[in-house]
Amino acid sequence: MKTATILASAGLMMLGTIGLAQAQTSGTPGSPFPNAAPHEITTINGMPCRTVLDRESNTRIPVQCAAPSGMVGMDPMTTGSVLVTPAPGAAVSGTPASAFPTAAPHEIRMINGVPCRTVLVQGTDTRVPVECAR
Repeated sequence: MKTATILASAGLMMLGTIGLAQAQTSGTPGSPFPNAAPHEITTINGMPCRTVLDRESNTRIPVQCAAPSGMVGMDPMTTGSVLVTPAPGAAVSGTPASAFPTAAPHEIRMINGVPCRTVLVQGTDTRVPVECAR
């Protein structure tokens, strides 16, 4: 009886450890967002997403999600997805001289006063930016 109790306890501790390891979505090298602080991660429809604070609305906006098909969105730590500033008075999308000539108007979101082209995260109603103007 004593041996069974020890084995059962060890098994439960092992399951708890595995669940804890899977729940860590930030701050550890093996997590989807190793450089993110815990307050930057939000779960949207069961998917962990990294967020940034939009100072204008004082809300957190997802910028990268760990979708089943891989990462969706742009890494907020890189600048490779950032475009040059659009010309003053120019359209933000849909025209050859715009910042996002191939984007539809509904794909554009303003984040901290900067226009960003977004994509829809499959299976959700959340759009995440993939490139922003400066």
